Amino acid sequence: MTGRGYVVSVMGLGLLLQAGCGPIGPESIRANRAEYNMAIQHTNDQELLLNLVRSHYRDTLYFTTVERIAATQNMVRSAQASASANFLQNVPAVANPATQFISSATTQGLTLGPAGISVSENPTVFYAPIEGEKFVRQMMTPMNPELLLLLVRSGQSIDRVLSVAVQAMNGLRNAPTASGSTPSFEPEFKDFREAVLLLRQLQRELNLDLGRTADGKGVELRILHSAAMTPPALRVKHLLGLAPNVDRFTVLSGAAAPNDRSVVLSTRSLIAAINYLSQGIDAPPRDVAAGRVRTTVHDDGKTPFDWQDLLGGVFHVLSSDTPPADASVAINYRGTWFYIPDNDLDSKSTFVLLTQLIALHSVPPSTGGPMLSIAVGGG
Repeated sequence: MTGRGYVVSVMGLGLLLQAGCGPIGPESIRANRAEYNMAIQHTNDQELLLNLVRSHYRDTLYFTTVERIAATQNMVRSAQASASANFLQNVPAVANPATQFISSATTQGLTLGPAGISVSENPTVFYAPIEGEKFVRQMMTPMNPELLLLLVRSGQSIDRVLSVAVQAMNGLRNAPTASGSTPSFEPEFKDFREAVLLLRQLQRELNLDLGRTADGKGVELRILHSAAMTPPALRVKHLLGLAPNVDRFTVLSGAAAPNDRSVVLSTRSLIAAINYLSQGIDAPPRDVAAGRVRTTVHDDGKTPFDWQDLLGGVFHVLSSDTPPADASVAINYRGTWFYIPDNDLDSKSTFVLLTQLIALHSVPPSTGGPMLSIAVGGG
């Protein structure tokens, strides 16, 4: 090989190495952290949507969490006498029976005359299933009313939070039969929906606030004095059985006895909230006709009930036989694509709220129990 030919070959190999090998050291954090973050967020959204769809079909729900990620990179230099490049990627995962550890690796190498460089990366993802006692504690315990009001204080719409997480408020029922499997007959919800929409109107007009009670031990809902006697405020007080001349109401849990100066919230569990929102999923007509999902009817026993009469402006999942072109999150299940359109801001906001509720009511990782560890190769 001539001197010029050797230079060209080395340049070509150098470019190949630059394209194939990942960054080393601090640069690997800059290059990979955002990718790991987006991958976890995207797959978390897919898993949550998948379980919402499973709930609609009365299939078994199953959740996992990414406990941690351990990514290691190694670079080895060696002396060689030839010029060559070697890239070995996507090595199949191999299970070690002794440790129940699944591993794979990516190795990329470049030999430039007297010197050789070998780079390998072995990211390992640790998954933990949510099951047993952990599942019961996180998914089946009624939500904490104070945490719900904290979400409202942080900017969430009060009607969205109450609609998703509250089953009854001062005796007004919010589709309690929808907290389980799809009911046969339309649920009771109209007075509750009117009340939360009136609260949202007061919130939007900056006439509603939430804060601590005078003794600092509880939470209260406040209607600003200038709006306390306006038609929306008087109507919501009437619906909730509150004193018309009062503008501060203590928020209590569902076990408390109601009175005309308190708002008693009976909250749902996370699994009940998932069941409730799953009613907003449009199953394909063939599955409806085949009886794979239940059709809810009005009290006449014949006319189909439209769940968007209840969930309109809160949550709606569409279905398609082909992959959606512009979806915020999508999952393929039972041969159908289920998705939330990227321009459906209301459904996206509710989906984010549900992820926040799950995070707020999460259980700390256990020190024992099964954990699946998967090492995945990457370049």
